[in-house]
Amino acid sequence: MNTKHLIAIVSAAGLALASQHAFAKGPSYTYAEIGYVHFDADKYDGNGAEVNISFGATEHIFLKLGYSRLFVDAAAVVSDIDVDQFNIGMGGHMPVTDNIDVLGVVSYVDREYSGGIPTEADEGYQVDLGVRGMITKKAELNATASFRHMNLTSAMGVADDEDIGFEVGTVIKLKKKFHFSGNVNYFDETEEAGVFLGIRLKL
Repeated sequence: MNTKHLIAIVSAAGLALASQHAFAKGPSYTYAEIGYVHFDADKYDGNGAEVNISFGATEHIFLKLGYSRLFVDAAAVVSDIDVDQFNIGMGGHMPVTDNIDVLGVVSYVDREYSGGIPTEADEGYQVDLGVRGMITKKAELNATASFRHMNLTSAMGVADDEDIGFEVGTVIKLKKKFHFSGNVNYFDETEEAGVFLGIRLKL
C-alpha cells in the first residue's frame, strides 16, 4: 500500500458518492458513539472498546474527542499490553453537493501503555482528508486517507515514526437518533488493520 493507492481509493469513493442521487440533508457532525474495536498487525493483535464524540461548532467547523482502551496480545513480550489512546481534533467540512461533503481533520494523539512493554507513552499528530456522503436517506458512505506522525518513547530514547493509512466506513440509520456505525482501516508502515463496530447517537 502506498500514497498513490490511497489517493485512488479516496478518489474512487468520492466518484461513487457523486454518482448517487442528491438528498436534501447531508451528514451530521454532532454525535456520540461507542463500539467494539479489533486490530491485527504482523507481531500483535488485540481487542477493545472505543468512544467518539463529535460536535458541530459552526456551519463548517467541528471538534472531535476520542478514547479507546485496547488489550494487546504481543508475541514479543511476556505479559499482555494495555493501551489507552486519546485523540483531540478540529476539523472543517465543505459541501460539494446537497449530500456530499469533503473534510479535513487535524488531531493530537496520545497513547499511554501498561503491561509488558518498555515504554510508558507515545504522542504525535494525525491529519485526515476524506469525503462523507449520503447514498440513501438512511445510509452514509465515507472514506478517509490519513498521515500519522508519532514520537515513540522508549529506554533507548525518542524516535520518530510516520505512517500512511486509509479508512472506509458506513453509518446506517436504525431509529430516529440511533445509527449503526462501522469502518475498516489500514496503516501501511505498521501493517495494522482494524475494524470498528458501534452504535452512534445523533445529538
